[in-house]
Amino acid sequence: MEILPQPYAVETEIALSQSTDVIKAAAQWFKLDVANGDAREDTIKTYLSQIRQWFTWCRDQGVAPADAKADDLKKYRGSLVDRGAKHSTISLKLTTIRRFYQGAVDRKLLQENPADGIKAPRDRSAYEKTKHLSAGEAELLFRAVPDNGLRSMRDRAMLMLMTVEGLRRVEIVRMNVRDLVHMSDPAEAKILVHGKGKDSYIYPREDTTSMIGDYLDARGKMPADGAGAEPLFASIDKGNTPRRRLSRIGLNGIVDKYLTGIGVKREGMSCHTLRHTCGHLVYRETKDLRVVQEVLRHSSPATAAKYSDVDLKMNRHTKNINIKISR
Repeated sequence: MEILPQPYAVETEIALSQSTDVIKAAAQWFKLDVANGDAREDTIKTYLSQIRQWFTWCRDQGVAPADAKADDLKKYRGSLVDRGAKHSTISLKLTTIRRFYQGAVDRKLLQENPADGIKAPRDRSAYEKTKHLSAGEAELLFRAVPDNGLRSMRDRAMLMLMTVEGLRRVEIVRMNVRDLVHMSDPAEAKILVHGKGKDSYIYPREDTTSMIGDYLDARGKMPADGAGAEPLFASIDKGNTPRRRLSRIGLNGIVDKYLTGIGVKREGMSCHTLRHTCGHLVYRETKDLRVVQEVLRHSSPATAAKYSDVDLKMNRHTKNINIKISR
C-alpha cells in the first residue's frame, strides 16, 4: 500500500491525519519491521496509538506529517517535556515515530527520516535512588487487599508476581492460562513469561502458585481472546464476572489504588516499583548481583548493579525473600 502517489510527492501531504489507509499501512509496516517480524499484538496497538498522537499534534500545528522536519520533531519533544511527560514516555513516542518514517523511507515513499537523531532528554531520574518498598511496606501492601472474592484473589496473585517474583507490568497482562506448567506440583511448577524481546520461564514460590490456583478455581474458564489464548488475568465487573484481558492501564490503576491505600504513593511509583522492590529485597538478602540478575532476568549485569548502591544491605532466589504474606 502506498501512502504517497509517487515517491517524494510530499505536496500531497499523504493525508497523514488519522487517515485509515495510513494507519493500516503503519500497522502492516510495524508487523513486518518490529521485533524481526514477531511483534506482539499489544506492542503494535501501542505503536499505532503513538502515531495517532503524532498525527494529531501535526494537525493542530498545521504541519503535514509527510513534510515534517527535524525541527518539528524537536518542537513535539518540547511539548511533551512541557507537559511533564516521563523520559520513558518521550523515548517511546520518538522511537515509534522514527520506526514509522523509516518504514516509509525503506519503501521509497519518503526520501529521508525526519526523526533520525531526535532523542529523548537525558533521564535525570536514573541518577536518583530507584523507588521501591521496604519489606514492611510490602507486607502492608498485601494486607491492604481485602478478602472479598474474585477480585481480591486476582489482585493478590498479581501483586505476588510483581513484588516477589519480579515480573514487569507487560509480563502480567500478557500471561495466559496455557503458560502455567505443573502448577499442582510446587516442586515442578514453572510459568512461561512473555518478556521484553524474549520469552523465559520463572520458577515461582509455593505461595505464588497457590494464589494463582485459588484465583483460577474461583474464576473458571474464559473464552480465548483475539490471539487465541485464554488470558490469565482479566478485568472483573461489579457483578464479579471476568470480562476480558486486563490492560496495562487497568493494572496501573489497581496497583496505584493499593499504594495509595497504604500511604506510600508518590510521583514515579507504580507497577515497576514492585519489580524494583523484588530486586532490592533479593540484593539485601544475598548481596549478590548475579542472583538479582537471574531473578529479574536482566540481560546485563550492569542493569542489576543499580540495586547495590541503594542500601548495600537483599538468600538464594526469591524463595528466601522474608515478607509475611497475608492471605
